[in-house]
Amino acid sequence: MKRNTPLITLLTGAALGVILLIASMLATPSKAPTSYSAPATPAPPSTAVAQLSPESPTPTATSPASAVVTAPARADYAGEVQGGGASVAISIHDGQAIAYVCNGSVIEAWYKGTAVGGVLIMTGKNHAHLSAIYDFSKATGDILAHGTDYRFSVSVVHKPSGLYQAIAVVRGATIKAGWIVLADGTQVGSLEADADAAAPSATRAPALDVAAGTAREGSTVLVAKPVSGVTGSGF
Repeated sequence: MKRNTPLITLLTGAALGVILLIASMLATPSKAPTSYSAPATPAPPSTAVAQLSPESPTPTATSPASAVVTAPARADYAGEVQGGGASVAISIHDGQAIAYVCNGSVIEAWYKGTAVGGVLIMTGKNHAHLSAIYDFSKATGDILAHGTDYRFSVSVVHKPSGLYQAIAVVRGATIKAGWIVLADGTQVGSLEADADAAAPSATRAPALDVAAGTAREGSTVLVAKPVSGVTGSGF
C-alpha cells in the first residue's frame, strides 16, 4: 500500500490541474465578439428635392388637361317609341328641353323641362312626363302619354329632321300643330283645331313642306318653325 502513495498523489495533482485549467477557460470571456455589423453610413441629402425660393409660388394641384364631356349642350333627337306606333322628338338647348310625342291623332303630348348632365326631366299636361338619359348619340328613357307608358331609344338627328311647331289664330280659335320629322324623312304630326279648349281634340296634321316650312289646313297656311329647347313653347 505504501508503494502506491506517490503515484496516487501524482494523479490527484494532475486531475486538480486539469480542473483548474478548465475553470479558468470558462471564466475568461472571448475577445472576439460573436457578431459584428458595421454602422450604417448616413445617406447624403437627396438632390432631387426642389429648392423653393421665397418668390416661388406655393405648389397647387392641377386639374386634368381636358374634362370629359358626356352630354351635349345642344342636340336634337327623334325616333319611334317601342310599341304604340308613335314617335318622339326631343330638342335640347343650354339646359332646357322640349319634347313631343305623337302618332297622328290618338297620342299627342308636349313636354318641357330640364336637360342637365345627361339627364332629362320633363312634364306636360294631364300628368304626362318624360325622363331619360342622353349623350352625343342618343336619348333613352320612358315617356308617359295619355296614361300609357312607353320606352324609347332615339338617335341624334340633324335639320331638316327634328321637331316643328306651328301656331295660328283663325276666327278667334288657336290652331296648334306639331310635326316630328325622322332621319329618313318620314313625318308624323297632329293638329289641335281649338288648342285653348279645356280638352282639345287632335287630328292628323296636314303634310309639312319642310323646305318651305309651311303646311296648309283648309284655307289657312300654317308657318312651322323648328323647335329648340328655348324657342318653342309647346304649351
